[in-house]
Amino acid sequence: MLILAAVMKHTIIIFLLFPILCSNAVSKNYKEYIDESFECIDKEDWACAEEAILAALHAEPANPQNSLLMSNLGTVQRLQGKTAEAIRSYSNALMITPRSVTLLKNRAALYAEIDSLDGALVDYTSVISLDTGDEEAIYRRGMIYLEKRDTLAARMDFERLLQVNPASSDARVGLATLMKFRNYHKEAADLYTQVISFNKNDAALYFGRAEAYFYMGRIAKAREDIKKAMELDGNDPLFYILRSRINWAQYEKEAAYADLDKALELGASPRSVESVREEFRMYDK
Repeated sequence: MLILAAVMKHTIIIFLLFPILCSNAVSKNYKEYIDESFECIDKEDWACAEEAILAALHAEPANPQNSLLMSNLGTVQRLQGKTAEAIRSYSNALMITPRSVTLLKNRAALYAEIDSLDGALVDYTSVISLDTGDEEAIYRRGMIYLEKRDTLAARMDFERLLQVNPASSDARVGLATLMKFRNYHKEAADLYTQVISFNKNDAALYFGRAEAYFYMGRIAKAREDIKKAMELDGNDPLFYILRSRINWAQYEKEAAYADLDKALELGASPRSVESVREEFRMYDK
């Protein structure tokens, strides 16, 4: 029944698009539409790429290459913020090639992006069942387990990743995140230091270590690391939230509130920013 429903949805999509595509369908063939889609992608004109791919799918709906086209369609829709359409495109592609690791990872990443963690977990697990050594899938599944507060499953994945690749930076970052989650901040900082030693230009690593230092009470070290993180990437709102906490800890209240305003400007969750403001107000009484 679920497969039938998915097929019906796919058919409805084609029918709904039919009036839009008719004006172009007579002038180009399948290959020409595909070539046009790649030209649009090269220009980062995602709407143009979407239209060309949809035209190709309409021109030859039974073409065996359509799984790849649907994958590309999902990606250009995702880049336009068309989340529901992108998931549908990836799912339609997976109906044709259900064992495609690339498609499963694309859909899993999108599920994670929209906080549909259960969907992402299922897809990453499917990837691992198809390729037991897929490092990205193991790491991302571990992080999802951590997000779901399943620390045992998360640790098992990070340790599994170390077995697959003893030099894995992702495994150490995962374990460091787990250590922070369990309030083992010194151990977390040590793991970040290991990874930073051979990844000196990764802003997220300095942020992670800065957070560990902050909770250890090593405020000067935390400030040093968050400064480095912001030099490498000045547009991450989480960096400003952490610096706000650091400023507050050093009694720089105006700077702390200014950083929260900047975090909001950069797209931070209003709820998370308000939570920090409330924390500051509580300590300011």
